Amino acid sequence: MNLNNLSHVEYVSPKSINRNLELGNLYRIPSNYEMIKDNISTMGIITPLIVNSFNNIIVSGNLRHMIALELELPLVPVYFVNLTDDMKLVSLSSNVQREKSTMDKYREMIMYKEIFPIKRGNRTDLFPELKELIKEREIALSVFSKDTRDKLSSIGVMCDDLFPDGPEKMEKYFEEIDNGKSTLNKIYRKVKYLHTKNKCKSVVVGGDYKNGSVTIYNKSSETLEELANESVNVSISSPPYWTMKVYQLDSRQLGQEATVDEYIDNLKKHYSEVYRVLKNDGSLFVNINDCCRDGEYQLVPQRFVLMMKSIGFCLNDEFQWLKQNPRPTSGKRSVRRHEPIFHFVKSTQFYYNEDWLNGYQDDNNSFSIGINGEEDDCPKLTSSLDFYGGVLKTGVASTRELKSKCMQEYSISLDHQGTFPLSVPAICLLLTSKPNDIILDNFNGTSVTGQAVMKLGQGRKFVGYEPSPEYMVASKIRLSEYDLSNVA
Repeated sequence: MNLNNLSHVEYVSPKSINRNLELGNLYRIPSNYEMIKDNISTMGIITPLIVNSFNNIIVSGNLRHMIALELELPLVPVYFVNLTDDMKLVSLSSNVQREKSTMDKYREMIMYKEIFPIKRGNRTDLFPELKELIKEREIALSVFSKDTRDKLSSIGVMCDDLFPDGPEKMEKYFEEIDNGKSTLNKIYRKVKYLHTKNKCKSVVVGGDYKNGSVTIYNKSSETLEELANESVNVSISSPPYWTMKVYQLDSRQLGQEATVDEYIDNLKKHYSEVYRVLKNDGSLFVNINDCCRDGEYQLVPQRFVLMMKSIGFCLNDEFQWLKQNPRPTSGKRSVRRHEPIFHFVKSTQFYYNEDWLNGYQDDNNSFSIGINGEEDDCPKLTSSLDFYGGVLKTGVASTRELKSKCMQEYSISLDHQGTFPLSVPAICLLLTSKPNDIILDNFNGTSVTGQAVMKLGQGRKFVGYEPSPEYMVASKIRLSEYDLSNVA
């Protein structure tokens, strides 16, 4: 029915028509309610209500009807229409200009889907009428962008799983959007993180993951109370970079501090514990990167090294991990292709073994020098770990396969991108670890270091620390292909 052709107005008592309960439950009382009420009190109702003559239920004008009753107006202007099956749709379409909250929009979208019940996979070629139904639904839903539809729908489904006892929590999330405290994208990411975390908790029973030679604690590494003094042979880690990526949605997460100094101070808590548990002949490798803010680099790696020296660590070596496909660096500067990997020790008597280089074919000098020419008998690892075109072929590490497994096995959408390639921890282990050693990664992530430890084998044991249940599950999947019982 075309409501644009309405012309005959009748004046009736507001008590003689009925409130539309469905619309009353659909839309909240708008924030400008008192202003609308004052206007009606002064000027009366200018826009007539639309009422279904079939049952005297309001199609459009619930709010005006409510105010009329409150003000005890004797008569209100009404257009009477004769509607039967399509009353919901007409009611929705007549409220297009209404001031709507995010919750209003969500409920509208759900009602549209109830009016046009179309299931995924329906064959439009077999049922031509279904094709027309889909077309009508798309027209009806066109008031929302596809992105808004998808995100609102996903938030609704996830909130139903998270909060089955009521919609109050979802309403509070949507209120954050309406009052400007957040955005739809941020709320979507927040709910998605909580939903994923909730699913992951059911997978990693008890939080921690222990299997043979692998132990990963589901906690922060600010305290390594599970480890005794001088019990770890080698530690390899890459802490969250400062302001580079949000790994979790906790506002206190490491890497999201307001200043570089605060970030370095927080890192000191973690690496003071590593210093305590590392053996005197042990080694610590840390991959950390800089970032550019307000037109200048923040010297994060340099500040980090000075902080580590204050703990008691000695900087023995520095590698440059060169990436063949780096992300473009904005501004008037070169593309930053490298990331530093610092090698710290506690004493000059640390274990170090370069003999493994003799068994590697490195014709392109991708990571060593001295294999060809006069120094064939004494190859030496170079400070630039450039794997491009060499034996160790890798760029920025890819998590595509791991993401696929997480989705297939647990329906978990993994968002972790910041992993170094397997070759990085492998080289560190070949240089400084022995069979049966204990290897630590206090920023475990998805356990690339753990994979390198298991791949090298020979009785090596791995201990990780990871506060995110999502990454705990990803670690479990990553390590599942190895025989974790190898502790001899």
